[in-house]
Amino acid sequence: MDASLALKISREVAKAVRDAVLPVAGSKYAGENVGMGKDGTPTKRIDRIAEDAAVEVLKDWDVRIVTEESGIIGDGSTVVALDPIDGTFNAARGIPIYSVSLCFAKSNGGNAKFEGAFFGYVYNIATEDEYYADELAYKNGEVIKTSETDRINETNAIMYYPTRNYGFKRVRIFGAASLEICFVADGSVDCFIDVRKGAGKGMLRVYDVAAGLYIAKRAGAEVTTPEGRSLNDKEFTMEERFRVLVANKRLHGELLKLEL
Repeated sequence: MDASLALKISREVAKAVRDAVLPVAGSKYAGENVGMGKDGTPTKRIDRIAEDAAVEVLKDWDVRIVTEESGIIGDGSTVVALDPIDGTFNAARGIPIYSVSLCFAKSNGGNAKFEGAFFGYVYNIATEDEYYADELAYKNGEVIKTSETDRINETNAIMYYPTRNYGFKRVRIFGAASLEICFVADGSVDCFIDVRKGAGKGMLRVYDVAAGLYIAKRAGAEVTTPEGRSLNDKEFTMEERFRVLVANKRLHGELLKLEL
C-alpha cells in the first residue's frame, strides 16, 4: 500500500463515520454507555457507531487495525492505528472539535512502529477540515507548516496538564489530541505538550496521536517525548503509551530547557 491509496481509504472512512455520527452528535443518546472498550474505558454509543462505520470500510482492505473499542482486528500487510472518534466528550456534547484519525504504517511480521509510518490522516467531523500527510503535510489540500515562534513568552500552547507557570502567552486544552497536534502542524498554535505519566508511561495511546504526530512532523515539527527522546520505537499496540512534545525546531529546543 502507498500513500495515495491510504488517502483514498481514509476519505472513505471519514465519509462513512461522518454520515453515521452526525445525526446523533450532541444528543443524550450519543453519550450513553454501551459497554467497555478494549482500552479499558467505557464505550459511548457514538464511539460504537463510529467504529462500526470505520471498520466496515477497512475490512475490505489488506490491513491490521489497532482501534480503541475492539482492539486488534485483521492481519493485513499494513497496520492502521484507528481512532473513529477522538474527542468523544465533545462529540457527545455537540462541541465541534472531534475527529476520525488514521495512521498507516508498514507491517513487520504483523507489528509496526512509528518509524514505519508512511501516511497520517485526521478529519474534523464537525467542520469537515481535512489534514493529511505523505511527504508533505496538508490542510484542505493546501501545504501547511508550523509557526516560527521561538520565544516562550510568545508561545500559544496546548498542554495536558501544566503543573506550574511555564511563562507561555496562553494555554488551551480542547480535548481531541489528534486535532490539537494538527493545530501545531498548521501554525494555529505553537506547541502541543502532554506530560501526564499515568502509570509511569503516559496517557495517550497510539490511535490518539500517531496520525497527528506524523502530520506535524511532515509540517516541520520536532516530535519527541517531553525529555527530547525519539518516538520512532513506539509500537502500534494497545499497550503502548505516549508522552509528547510537538513544536517547531527552534521552539522545541527552548521548551526542552524548561524541564517539563
